[in-house]
Amino acid sequence: MIKKPVTTSVGEPLVIGLDVGYGVTKAVTPDQEPVLFPSVCGKARTLKFQAAEITAKYPGDQITDDEGDWYIGHLAQSQLTRPGDLIRLRGRSTDENAIGNVFRVRMARAAIGKLLPGTRNGDVVQVRIATGLPVDHMADAPDLKAALLGRHPIKTDQSDFIADIVEVMVMPQPYGTIYANTLTATGEVNDCHSFARTGVCDVGTYTVDLALDDDGEYVDAESGSIEAGVYTAQDRIRELLETTYRQPMPLPVVEEVLKTGCFRAHGEVVDYRGEVREALEPLRASTLSLMNDKWKAGTLVDVIYLSGGGAELVESVVKTTYPQAQLVQGAQLANARGYLQFALFRAHRQPS
Repeated sequence: MIKKPVTTSVGEPLVIGLDVGYGVTKAVTPDQEPVLFPSVCGKARTLKFQAAEITAKYPGDQITDDEGDWYIGHLAQSQLTRPGDLIRLRGRSTDENAIGNVFRVRMARAAIGKLLPGTRNGDVVQVRIATGLPVDHMADAPDLKAALLGRHPIKTDQSDFIADIVEVMVMPQPYGTIYANTLTATGEVNDCHSFARTGVCDVGTYTVDLALDDDGEYVDAESGSIEAGVYTAQDRIRELLETTYRQPMPLPVVEEVLKTGCFRAHGEVVDYRGEVREALEPLRASTLSLMNDKWKAGTLVDVIYLSGGGAELVESVVKTTYPQAQLVQGAQLANARGYLQFALFRAHRQPS
């Protein structure tokens, strides 16, 4: 896709829907292909061989900030293989707010750099960001806004410029999926969405989040989070594989086993479908438990959208109990798309 010229501080801000998930960071803009990369980072290493080839294979995955040089995303997963090399967010701890925001800002800078490769010479690009937090973490929204607002040097292997973040909107994470359906791609009200009470079940790597919208009004009592995401199944499959084959298994291999039910060992395909079903039971049970706690039988919920990277893993059992549930198209990107559409909606209503 041919990208439009970079918007600098004298023009309209670049609008980004940013979803820094515990597993994957997603960023979307109106005119470019989405950016997705694993939400991991680690201190950069000096590559002794094939440095140019590796940099070309993982464009934008090297970033520099006040704390030094970093690998992020796929490059970090590929090269930082020793225990303790990788940094990722996992659930919520007592110092999650401060540590989490440093991490989220680093992921945001990397995403902006990936969206604008080739932008150099210290250009200033104004940016408006719409993003989200897990439902039960929304008390951290003011601190996240403060961390993102202002000027951020974007220094990667692909770019060198200043991102001037002039506005940050933070909403409950699954509300992005609501806006992805109640608004159009250009930020207008979607007249084809006729449901009054809209629920979302967002299945992520480390959390499952529910949100309920009643004709445009957020219903707090029927929204919430639980820290029981896809990682529960990933950890189970990883342990089984490492016990059987006596070697660490990369996350992409584990994800492929969960997706297909098959594992390739010594060139032969091994059937793991039974083990995958067992590994998914805690995730599916936790998801249904949270939905029952918040929505009971779901009688008064008109539609339930299933979104997030783990949505397909719970789809069958959720639909058995909640027949109005439906898997959204592009489930992994649904929140980011909705954040963007909400930001565009807000822009339409701001005085000129």
